[in-house]
Amino acid sequence: MAEASVPVLRGDAEATPCPSVLELEELLRAGKVSCSHVDEVWPNLYIGDAATANNRFELWKLGITHVLNAAHGGLYCQGSPDFYGSSVSYLGVPAHDLPNFDISAYFSSAADFIHRALSTPGGRSWV
Repeated sequence: MAEASVPVLRGDAEATPCPSVLELEELLRAGKVSCSHVDEVWPNLYIGDAATANNRFELWKLGITHVLNAAHGGLYCQGSPDFYGSSVSYLGVPAHDLPNFDISAYFSSAADFIHRALSTPGGRSWV
């Protein structure tokens, strides 16, 4: 399979990568399987498991400045603004892992949070 490249749309101020759905699917099929607890899925944007999200020292070592928790308030969730302290910005989404849960209500606030994180000099976001 040929390597997929991410197209770049030209805007007034800067270039913004905007892959199509087909290109994203090709990237997913061509990608390697990860056995890691943490993966960088976009420059300075990480996704990981609950064990690492609940380990402030590991997040500090990774340089994480923002945490988006899609399981806020769950049984195994320790995340909160108080848990991470003043050095980490936090957004908790009280999503439930149920087929009828409409998580789309949180897309805009989550996207805004990630955008602010990636726009912050030195910002690294954890999802």
